[in-house]
Amino acid sequence: MAYIGDFFRRRMFSRKRNEEAVVEDVDYAEAPGRRIVMRDRARAASEQEPALPTFRASAMDRPTAFGDRGGSQPRDLLHARLLLRDVFTPAQPVTERGRFAGRLGVLARLIEIIEEQRSHVVIYGERGIGKTSLVHILSDIARDSRYMVVYASCGAQSRFDDIFRAILSEIPQLYLRSVSPTDVEAEGGATLADRLPAETFDARELGNLCAQITGTRVIIVLDEYDRIQNPEFRQSVAELIKNLSDRAARVQLILTGVASNLQELIGYIPSIRRNVVGLPMPRLTDDEVRAMIRIGENAAGVRFEEQAIQLVALLSNGSPYLARLLSHHSAMRGLDDGRMTVTVPDIRGALDKIVEEAEGQVAPRTIANLAQVSGEGQAIGLAAAARAGSTPDGWFKVKEVMAHLGPNRNAQTVADDLRALSGVDGLLQVDLDGTEPRFSFRDEALPVYLMMLNARNQMKEDAARAEPAPAAVKG
Repeated sequence: MAYIGDFFRRRMFSRKRNEEAVVEDVDYAEAPGRRIVMRDRARAASEQEPALPTFRASAMDRPTAFGDRGGSQPRDLLHARLLLRDVFTPAQPVTERGRFAGRLGVLARLIEIIEEQRSHVVIYGERGIGKTSLVHILSDIARDSRYMVVYASCGAQSRFDDIFRAILSEIPQLYLRSVSPTDVEAEGGATLADRLPAETFDARELGNLCAQITGTRVIIVLDEYDRIQNPEFRQSVAELIKNLSDRAARVQLILTGVASNLQELIGYIPSIRRNVVGLPMPRLTDDEVRAMIRIGENAAGVRFEEQAIQLVALLSNGSPYLARLLSHHSAMRGLDDGRMTVTVPDIRGALDKIVEEAEGQVAPRTIANLAQVSGEGQAIGLAAAARAGSTPDGWFKVKEVMAHLGPNRNAQTVADDLRALSGVDGLLQVDLDGTEPRFSFRDEALPVYLMMLNARNQMKEDAARAEPAPAAVKG
């Protein structure tokens, strides 16, 4: 008992000394009947440290306590910011049908090909034109009609058996004609992948297995098919398409990729021409760009001024990627300024950020060489070439560049300039095999950088000319 008493006395003595130490570090303000602790010295010192940037929202997409970076931004602006991030998603495809703008005619045609013609489909077009968004929305709609949709993204080193083994692992054996719902395979969650050979398999074996599917229809999406470099993979896919069509299997393939035509993506294979329908992805019209912006306005409560909408449509050149990128950055700039309205100056601010981001995607040596030729007066020609190079394969001819230049430019002079630029490291390459030369940019990130850089510089010049001249000082 004496030990316990000594223990508590030591604890109380120690606590008293600690409290005295704390009192020495605390400032007090006297109040009637009590003392109120205001702050201690440690906190006062911390308040002098610079405030670090913070996230405006949590990982659950909710505004954080410090998300407004100082507590001065109203919650409606924070809420609008969160919503706009999901609508204007330049780095991600559209996955929700309520945020899918334009392309309704293309989507209707795709559904018709699948449902009415029972054909396989090849969706092709330039990079960033909306192919992946289209197949995501189609998948969502198809599942509503009880289709089974399996999505796979292709890579340069993808193997035929690896890709399709993973695809079939998502299809239950319950849908095989030979399997009863009460069978052990069906009740145990077995998949079609369990019916494949343990090692490799070919298109014929895969087609025979898929031909046994019943009770549903299966859509297999092979996205970014253009990345496949192995010719044996492509030949196997062609054989699979032929096998599935000949067996009237309830399985259809959708291939998407960067290409200017059907043959460029799947090759010239006469045996499957009647089994495949090519579906090109056109550029967005101005009305479709406007519809995309309206979705963002309705979702977040912001408003784009009419002139700002027209600028987005003009600068994006029909690219969904650029339209979303411009809309995103300009809307965020307006919100940062405490406004729910997007104006022309916000578009200029968006261009500053886009140019900075795009420059980081281009090789430094290319940027240095570009600065040199720009100083020689060839920047306008390069900007026109960048717009002309907005094609699926990136190649363009002199006449296509001329369409983006003034009427007084000489075609031969433009051709000579382009040939000269093809000799500059990192800029253009030239193909002289055809009846007339064609050109393309060596760096696929360069055209966007050039277009946005030229647009930003032009808008700055226009804004400077619009400013009133300073009044003369009277002497």
